[in-house]
Amino acid sequence: MRILTALSRRAARLVTLALLVASATFFLSSLIPGDFFSVQESDPSISRQTVERMRRQHGLDRSLWVQYALWLRSCIFLDFGDSLFYRRPVRSVVLEALANTLWMGIPALMLGLAAGMLLGVMHAVYRNRSIGLAFDLISSAALALPTLVLGLAALLFAARTEWFPLGSMNSLSLQDPGFLEWLANRIHHLLLPVGCLSVPIIAYVERIECAAAQEALLQPYVRAARARGLPRRRILLDYVARPALNPVLSVSGPLFGNVLSGSLVLEVMFAWPGLGQATYDALFNLDLPLVIGCVVGSTLLLVVGNMCADALLLILDPRTRIRTGDAR
Repeated sequence: MRILTALSRRAARLVTLALLVASATFFLSSLIPGDFFSVQESDPSISRQTVERMRRQHGLDRSLWVQYALWLRSCIFLDFGDSLFYRRPVRSVVLEALANTLWMGIPALMLGLAAGMLLGVMHAVYRNRSIGLAFDLISSAALALPTLVLGLAALLFAARTEWFPLGSMNSLSLQDPGFLEWLANRIHHLLLPVGCLSVPIIAYVERIECAAAQEALLQPYVRAARARGLPRRRILLDYVARPALNPVLSVSGPLFGNVLSGSLVLEVMFAWPGLGQATYDALFNLDLPLVIGCVVGSTLLLVVGNMCADALLLILDPRTRIRTGDAR
């Protein structure tokens, strides 16, 4: 019960933050010169009266504060209007794009957390050997490489070897496939973008896990476990890896935001119709309702990621409940 109370408090703060981010996006987008219909004004086949009528239909002729009040009222019902570019409700476009982004983001985050924690413990164990120096160099290089460079290298590798597809979510050659065939084809298309997206996450988590594991290795209970003759695997799992898990869980929520920012570039490069591709189309075509909808969608994903991280911390570590005043 107390855990639910703590989570509800944090959820209220995060939802308020999401509303503030969406409102800031609304006012910032209003500073962009022109709108979706500005390009049509230069088309001689479309009269100026027609363009003005379309602006009135979408409420773009009203004052900024009136538009904001109407938008805020619609947000209560998660109604963000219609996308001018896709000619569909913004909500349906964003939900479809979010589902496609999660296909890439969740495997990349899971792979990054699992591989980063494993490599971090290994780095802490072998920190005074040559393999520890190799870990330092590789993780530094992985953190320094931009997502754009990783994506370009992956596309070049795919083009040279022809082992992987160059883009899209599924092959166009698939004709009425079964579920297993469809899933295998989807995974084949996911390998390169997920790999590119997970590399910086692995390096970041590895650094955090290594520092936490080094501190755990110096604790008296580790020396006591060694003195009792416990197997090395059990010592690493129960006495080093588990105590070092909390710092990783603390950053897993913000890491979800890094996944979204990284996928923005990779989705455009790999022609993946996710939230990044939808945001690019919205910005390129000045589709302001869709821009705001994409920002709200990514903010809500970040809120959910932070909520999941907070829930795991509250469940696994009673000390977090004590700090927030939720323990008896």
